[in-house]
Amino acid sequence: MRVIFSGLLVLVVVSFVIAGDPPSPAAKQFQTLLDEYEQQGGATTVAKQLLPLAEENPKDPIAVDALLWIVKHVRGRSETSQAIELLITNHLDSHKLGPACKEVAISRSLVAEKLLRTLLNRSPHAEVKAHACYALATLLDTEANVIDQLRAEPALAPRVLQYYGKEYGQHLASLESDKLAKLREQVYETMLNSFADVTMQDTTLGEISKKALFAIRHLSVGVVAPDIEGKDIAGKEFTLSSFRGKVVMVTFWGHW
Repeated sequence: MRVIFSGLLVLVVVSFVIAGDPPSPAAKQFQTLLDEYEQQGGATTVAKQLLPLAEENPKDPIAVDALLWIVKHVRGRSETSQAIELLITNHLDSHKLGPACKEVAISRSLVAEKLLRTLLNRSPHAEVKAHACYALATLLDTEANVIDQLRAEPALAPRVLQYYGKEYGQHLASLESDKLAKLREQVYETMLNSFADVTMQDTTLGEISKKALFAIRHLSVGVVAPDIEGKDIAGKEFTLSSFRGKVVMVTFWGHW
């Protein structure tokens, strides 16, 4: 009997090792909420339940998953900002935040930039820092494009407020192009100096940052255009700088 009992005990222990630790109560609750969402929808309703789950279980790995679910599925709402703030407070050391930086950048939250900058400065993971830098650059580029659109078509302002939400929309409307260009330049310089060899979207962050810096410094409205050398339609050599002070329209064309 003792031999049989010992054998059963060993089997039980081995089965736990193979299966791993049983899911925590928080993990079970998280899965239940996801199942309800799959059946009934209602992302905002689920987010309202996930927030206290993550806040009450900051040491449970499932807390990060819950907060990142909110960031991905609920954008431009107070729940989004609350989730991002909890990530800043409790989970800056999580390696899961690297791939999630893209979702943070498009979350339409006023605190998205805060999280990305904090990760860039304080994350213990080099990969997360690189993702945060790239996502921060993407976020600032998007804001610059919105500003340019509003400048060209002021009538779009109500639609911008509706899409981004009142708080974030007002923030966008208050931004100044020159200051934003300097912030973008700083981020891309950091990307070039610290993460040039990191691969992202079939290229490297070094190549991405070089192109972006050239555009910011030479192709933005109000800056001096890069010099161009070529031949005019009559075959005469010319440089763009020779026309400085005059109104010039440059047309690029070709035939093959």
